[in-house]
Amino acid sequence: MPFANNQRITRRRSSAGPTPPKRPIGNNSESFGRQAQGPRPTFLTLRDHGKVFVADLPNLSDGQLAHISKEANEVLNSLEKRLSDLENEPNVSNPENDTLIKASTKRDVTLRFIKSIEEEQEHRKNNPALRDAASESLPRTFLEVARHRLPGATFDSLLREALEACAVDESTKENQVIDEPKETVKIMDIPSSNTNASLVVSIDSSDDSKNDSI
Repeated sequence: MPFANNQRITRRRSSAGPTPPKRPIGNNSESFGRQAQGPRPTFLTLRDHGKVFVADLPNLSDGQLAHISKEANEVLNSLEKRLSDLENEPNVSNPENDTLIKASTKRDVTLRFIKSIEEEQEHRKNNPALRDAASESLPRTFLEVARHRLPGATFDSLLREALEACAVDESTKENQVIDEPKETVKIMDIPSSNTNASLVVSIDSSDDSKNDSI
C-alpha cells in the first residue's frame, strides 16, 4: 500500500553503533585551524634584520648573533620604558588595557628571545665536539663549524660535492701510468781453468746497456 504523503522513512540499524555527537560547524573549523597551525614560532622583528626566528639562531655567525643581541636589548629597554610610562598614567593603569597587555606580551617574547641567544652563544663556547676538532686540525674544525652553521640540506650537498671531487682525483691518479726503468738480469758463462765453471750475474738498468767484458 503506498504511503499517503509519499515520504520514505528510513531506520538506522542497531549494528551501526552509537550516533556520533553533532558539533557546531563554526567551532569545529576554528579548533581544526588552531590544531593545524600549532604553536606560533618565537621571533622578534628588528630594525636591521627584520623578522629573526629562534630556530634560525644556530645558522647565524658569532658576529650576527652579537649584533642581534644588541638590537634585542635595545628593544627590551624601549619596552620597559614604555611599560613604566603606561603604569604611571592614571587612565592606563587598568590591567585589562589592550596597550598594556600588548607591551607586556612583547616584553616577555623579547626576554625569551634574548635568553635563546645567550643559550646559543654558551653552547658554542662549551661545545665539546668543536673543542675536540680544534685540538686535532683546522680542516676538521672548519667542518664542525660548517655542520652547525649551515642548514642540513646545504651542508649535505657541499659535503657530497667535496667527496665526489676527491673521488675523481683518486681515480685520475690510479689511471696514470708511471714509467720506471726496469732492471734486467743476465747470466753469463765465464770460462775458467777450474773444473767447475763459475757464474757471474750482472744487473742492467736498461735493455740498451752493453755488457762489460770480464
